[in-house]
Amino acid sequence: MKKIILIIGLFIISGISQAQWIKQLSPLHPVRDIEFINRYTGWACGENFIYKTTDGGVNWIMQPNPAVASINKIFPLNSDTVYAVGDWTILKTTNGGENWIGIRAGGPNSGFAILEGAYFINEQTGWLCGSVTIMKTTNGCQTFDSARIDGNMHDIYFKDSLNGVMVGEGVIFKTTNGGVNWFRGNVNSVTYRNPFLYRVSFINDLTGFTCGFTNVVFKTTDYGTNWDSIGYVDTINSPVVTYCIEFADSIVGYAGSSNKLSKTTDGGITWKDQYQSVPGYVRSIYAYSDSIVWLCGFKKILFTETGGQVNINQINSSIPESFKLHQNYPNPFNPITKIRIEIRKTELIKLVIYDNLGREIKEIINKKLEPGLYEAEWNADNNSSGIYFYTLYTENFIETKKMMLVK
Repeated sequence: MKKIILIIGLFIISGISQAQWIKQLSPLHPVRDIEFINRYTGWACGENFIYKTTDGGVNWIMQPNPAVASINKIFPLNSDTVYAVGDWTILKTTNGGENWIGIRAGGPNSGFAILEGAYFINEQTGWLCGSVTIMKTTNGCQTFDSARIDGNMHDIYFKDSLNGVMVGEGVIFKTTNGGVNWFRGNVNSVTYRNPFLYRVSFINDLTGFTCGFTNVVFKTTDYGTNWDSIGYVDTINSPVVTYCIEFADSIVGYAGSSNKLSKTTDGGITWKDQYQSVPGYVRSIYAYSDSIVWLCGFKKILFTETGGQVNINQINSSIPESFKLHQNYPNPFNPITKIRIEIRKTELIKLVIYDNLGREIKEIINKKLEPGLYEAEWNADNNSSGIYFYTLYTENFIETKKMMLVK
């Protein structure tokens, strides 16, 4: 079958330099997982579709496969060997997706499990988890050792052949003998001792993060034995559900939920909305670094190479007489406007957008800047018409101005 090449135009070059999140793919179905093996080569999956890119997502190639049901998780080991699992489905390729083998590719009457998580430490040894099921293979999915486990499991991670962590509905499990036995992790939260969790993200052999239905962020520093609640992606008891979490390092992390993306720059304690009014949900995030990130979800794959931050252009480096916030231009605008600021001395600078009720809409700048004149851009494509305010914060200076979005 001939491959279908989906070429996504990235507008114009100047648009790329200013963009916060670029839409790379808009399929007609949900995209449930996205994973990369390096800066340019990665795979995405959803429904019974698999896509591959070798240029960082500029082009996504649809790869024919034998799945007839939803593919929920894709796990590339290297440029050749990739596994994919889903509803009654296990797929494998050994040539980068040129051909996919249906190890299991049935429907609801196949008698096989619904799978949501997969992790492989080499081409032969891996673990799969899903609906009350944990499975292990040591021969590349030719055979499995399976066991029933309490609850539906959503994600799994192994740091070596013995030590693994698995999260799911109301439970965190850990194993120290390759999955022969699993014991519950200790959740240090009086309110949420049995959290409903979707994804887990480890940054090293000890430190990991997880989140889920309650929006509570849990952190472990002893590889899953103990978990402490450290913050909320959204407000407590919010109707918004956090479907995925991904940390690039101990400081910077991303979380996806219904209709928005959030980011932390303090290790998960506080979170700020980065991309609001995202159509549908954000299902999976892959962080190549703290600034190069992909996300996928309801009919979309998005990409940033700036950590989601607006690029700030320094107009000149002359030292101004004082700090100053200029009026945005154009004003009124639709949907893009530019804001210039003058920085008197080197210090932490924040430029924040608020709606007419005083609610924070977007943090445009949050970084240390050298003296000079700078220009930032705000794209309000996902915001409604109305009055907005923008405020410049420095250590000893605050100034606010008003602007109008007219669509």
